[in-house]
This record gives sequence, structure tokens and C-alpha cells, in this order.
Amino acid sequence: MIKQCGMVWVTGAITLGLVPAGFTTNPLWVPPPATGGIAAGHSPIARVKATNNPNQPIISLAQGSPSEPGPGPAQISFATPDGLFAIQPVGGERQPLRSEEDQLVNRLIWSPNGQELALVQDFGTVYRLDRQGTRSVQIFSSQCPRPPELGVAWQRDNATLLIKQRCNPDGPDGPSRFEVFLADSTGQLTALTSVPNQLNSDIYISPDGAQLAYVADQHIYVVGVDGSTPRQVTQAPGIYGAAGSPLAWSPDSQQLAFYEGDYPFQKINLINVNGSNRRLLTPAENFQIYRSHLVWSPDGRYIATYLPFNPPFSNQETVALINVNTGEVQTLTQQGFYSALSWSPDSQKLAFGWSNQLDEQRLFLLDVATQAFTALTLNPCRIF
Repeated sequence: MIKQCGMVWVTGAITLGLVPAGFTTNPLWVPPPATGGIAAGHSPIARVKATNNPNQPIISLAQGSPSEPGPGPAQISFATPDGLFAIQPVGGERQPLRSEEDQLVNRLIWSPNGQELALVQDFGTVYRLDRQGTRSVQIFSSQCPRPPELGVAWQRDNATLLIKQRCNPDGPDGPSRFEVFLADSTGQLTALTSVPNQLNSDIYISPDGAQLAYVADQHIYVVGVDGSTPRQVTQAPGIYGAAGSPLAWSPDSQQLAFYEGDYPFQKINLINVNGSNRRLLTPAENFQIYRSHLVWSPDGRYIATYLPFNPPFSNQETVALINVNTGEVQTLTQQGFYSALSWSPDSQKLAFGWSNQLDEQRLFLLDVATQAFTALTLNPCRIF
């Protein structure tokens, strides 16, 4: 039986990143490096060490820690039909974080101090869970007529959650409706009315949880969660966010990476959130993007992305790094089907789902410097 997988990263108990929603994809053998390594199609078993029991399929992964807050070895927190657990990426027994639970967990986000875990369950409900897993409080329940798309981010006070809700239309041609709330520890909601209800993109939350970015009227805008007036970031109108392409915040919440142009010939740009220093990162005439996804490294030096392999004759991709300072593009892997791309907190490793066939995947870690792979799951799953 194929299960679902997803992932976020945390150092010790401090949340440093979130894996964006991915795509349903494929069975995962080790993706060999672009140069050297195992030839395509070979089994990964001789190269990698599995970290979890293949009889315990993962439906949702999150990197976090139930240990004392502060710097320390990263752990992976994850959800299965049996409950919430934590494991070490290099091996070891899973440790329970909560008792058995029937509800599907869609997102896991640790608070900055590691004391609480925010859970999105059954797509439309948000809970707060203490570190010991003994106290769970529902703080939000969606009133959308259809299952919504929820995003959650902790504020720096470790007490307030920012909840972004996208209510999907009833019909294929109707507009989506956006709502943003601040929720305190009791579930008291404060609606942010400075964000327009009708947008040309999703809403993207800054890493510090203090700002939101979106596209409206052919421009990129940024607005603070303090109720301030939205600020226009781009100077000239353009095709921003075509085909659902995202706005990607830098780790320090001071820059945005974005796509401009008609799909699939979209170029990657950078701009400061105050509107200054706009730069084109990928000026090549033949640069194409078929699946837009931008993930900043926590140190702010690189952006990881998917690049199409031999377009338009193949639907496979490679994982690549873009140097933020120079624009140099480095391909890290050979072609395959990828998803759930995410950085480790130390910017030394990438996690992703991979397969050489469509419809099933396994999760792996890639050491960027050594090109060594570590398997996180042995049996395939559908990555979200």
C-alpha cells in the first residue's frame, strides 16, 4: 500500500524551515550524482542506510525534536496512522510524541523554542500540542465549504500562530478566497483585513512570520501582519506567478525570489522587499521551468530548485543549486522524478523524494559536498 510523505526541518527543537506542498510522484531508488556514483537504475541498498522500519509507512514527515530546546542534532518528527514520532536521520528507534490518533496530519510546525507543535489535521483544523504530547488544543476550524489549503507559521513570541487560509471555489472558474488570522494560545482569532480577498497568487509567509507576500494587479506586494498598508515591491508591471509559480522568502525575510515571464520560459529574479536591488538570476535564453519551486538554503547562499531534463521530450527533472551571489547553476543529480525538496538547518544536506518511475517515491538525504545519499524510507510513498 502506498502512503503519503512530507517533511520539514528543525535543529534541536528550533524550527528553521518548512517543506512546501509537493506533487504526487514515484518509486524511489537512489538518485545517482550528476558525475560519478552509481549508474542509473542500480539499487541503493549497498549505498544507503535505512532509518525506519519498512512496515511503518510514513504519511507525514517533519524535522523537529522533542528534546530540550537549543542547538543539537537534528531529528525527524513524523506522523503515521499509529501517531506522531521522532527518529534520528542516521538511524535509531522511533520515539513517540503523542498517543495513537485517527486523524490525518497534513502539516507539522515546531515553535521557535521547541515547546509546542502546531498540527494541521484533516486539511481544515489546526491544533497546538505540547512537547510531551499530553495536551492538545484545537485553535482553528475552517468554515470553507470545501477542504481548504492552510498554511501555519509561529510568531517569535512562541505563543501566537499565523494561519493562512485559501478557500477553493465551488466551480472550476470561480475565484479562490483568502483569509489570514492571528491565533493566540486559547484559539482567539484576529482577522487581518489588510490582505485583499482576491489575489493573483497564493499568500507566502516570511520566515519570521511578520510579513506576507502576494501578487495582485501585475505587481508583487508585501504587507506586515501588524495591520499596516500593503507595499508595492515591483516597480514595473509584469507576469509574476504564472502557472502558480511561487514567491520565495530569503531566510532573513529581507528578499524575495520569484519567477517572471510566460510559462514555461520563466526567469528567476531576486528583489529586496523594500523594492531595491532587483536582479535577474537566470538570464539564459533557453532557461525553462516546468515545475516551479524555490527553496533557499538557511545560510542564504543558495536556492535549490527542480530543472527540467531534456524539455519538452521528457517529464523528468534534476535537482539544481543556484548561487544567489553569482547566478551560477549547478546540477546535483541525474534525471528522475523529484518532490518534497528541503534543506537541512545547517545548509549541508538536501532532503527529497526520488524515483526513476512515475507514481511512487522514497525519501532521501543528499550531502551536498560529498554527494552521499541516505535513505529515510525503504517502502514507497506518495509525497505531498
